Amino acid sequence: MSLVVSLLWLLANVLVIPGPPATLTLFYYSSCTAHGEVCDFGDLWREFRRSWGTGWRWGILNIAALLVLVGDVYLTGQLAWSLTTIRYVQGIYFTLAAVWMLVQVYALAFLREQEKTSIRMALRNGAVLLGRNIFFSIVLALIAGLILLAGIPLFMLSAFFGAVFVAGVGCHAVIDRLGIPV
Repeated sequence: MSLVVSLLWLLANVLVIPGPPATLTLFYYSSCTAHGEVCDFGDLWREFRRSWGTGWRWGILNIAALLVLVGDVYLTGQLAWSLTTIRYVQGIYFTLAAVWMLVQVYALAFLREQEKTSIRMALRNGAVLLGRNIFFSIVLALIAGLILLAGIPLFMLSAFFGAVFVAGVGCHAVIDRLGIPV
């Protein structure tokens, strides 16, 4: 089922419009799996339809944040500073982008764990979880990144299973850090 969910997520993102709600549905599936629950395609379809508005609010926020960070990297490169200073400042922006993406993984995992489906609350919870578990988060991100890199030459496994893998890692990390019994 994970392969089908991952392929549907890829298709939705290629089509762009259903991408953000499909991403929330992917995390819903991973959360169900992390809790040992069974969900079928009917459950996924209902979640996809239910998360359309929330998904697009999350998607627009992410597009805006990443455009600002990418724009900052580009504009910094155009400045008449020394090359060392430019690379240092660009490194800060790349680090901020990586932190932002890690917060997103936690935030999307929090959407199902919270009583209320609030992106703002999920982002806050994701940032707090990252701040309180910085070493855990860095090690988790490095190991997950290495596994995804290893999956590239192995018949592009990361392309097919990468999204489900990242969502699963995020959901398991949130459940572990919150101490929720599974």
